[in-house]
Amino acid sequence: MKLGYACINLSLKDCTPNRRTTVGYLKKLSPEGQRIKLNSLLKDNLKNTLRILKFNRDYNIDFYRFSSNIVPLATHESTDNWGYLEKFKDEFLEIGDFVKKHNLRVSMHASQYTILNSNRKNVVERSIEELEYHSKFLLAMGLDTSVKIVLHIGGVYGNKDKAIDRFKKNFSRLSDDIKNRLIIENDDKSYTATEVLEIAEELGIPIVFDIHHFNCNHSEDENLNKILPRVFDTWKDERPKFHFSSPRSEDEYSSHADNIDPIDFYLFVDTLRDISDQDFDIMLECKNKDKALLKLREDLDAMDFNYN
Repeated sequence: MKLGYACINLSLKDCTPNRRTTVGYLKKLSPEGQRIKLNSLLKDNLKNTLRILKFNRDYNIDFYRFSSNIVPLATHESTDNWGYLEKFKDEFLEIGDFVKKHNLRVSMHASQYTILNSNRKNVVERSIEELEYHSKFLLAMGLDTSVKIVLHIGGVYGNKDKAIDRFKKNFSRLSDDIKNRLIIENDDKSYTATEVLEIAEELGIPIVFDIHHFNCNHSEDENLNKILPRVFDTWKDERPKFHFSSPRSEDEYSSHADNIDPIDFYLFVDTLRDISDQDFDIMLECKNKDKALLKLREDLDAMDFNYN
């Protein structure tokens, strides 16, 4: 089992992988000034991404989620002629080669503004562009479709059945590369694990099951013994991944805590192992990122936790 964390490393100094700018700031610059600014930001973001991966290797952290904001303003019309994929070809390939050489598992997660089932055409078009960016980003690193992109189903818009139909219809518009990378996640408010499972099974794509979201949002007839075998089945021959986080408090239950409750984590892993003998990985979603992962590992070692 591989444990992972998302995007930001809190142990390394001056290692932000998502330095960014604004359209308003770029408009104040000349075309040459814009290119210099964007190139400088992306160069630093790629360098810091590789630094994070090297840190992960040194600390035996084999699972990591790339930031979706490594390329500043990647899908904004103001950067259409930037040509960053060609300019930074070697840097992208260096990261991809490092991932493959050290057998790291990496992934991405589209932002909350990537809404494939929106009832607004322009939002859907921008969402498809955003997914295309993720696809090109991973292809530039030479990473195959075992590297996944997580996406939520989206909004309900007053009619969940129609919203789900729009998701399926717009999924059919995606490139083969995106279709083969996309995995969908149950959320904490709108779409339960069962609803997302039904979509995943029809489309033939995996579901990444989030236990915290399940605890926040499930119907009375949903239970893990029925849901989790179906979750494993959606992954077919691929290694499933799950999301785990602890609630910040009873009053802020849906918010992620800084760290991971080791007992709850232990119990969840036991549940997964009771359901299936298939190997799986877990992405930790918590505020303290790599520090929380290392702390959890210490806590689990003290509990004689078996990682295999």
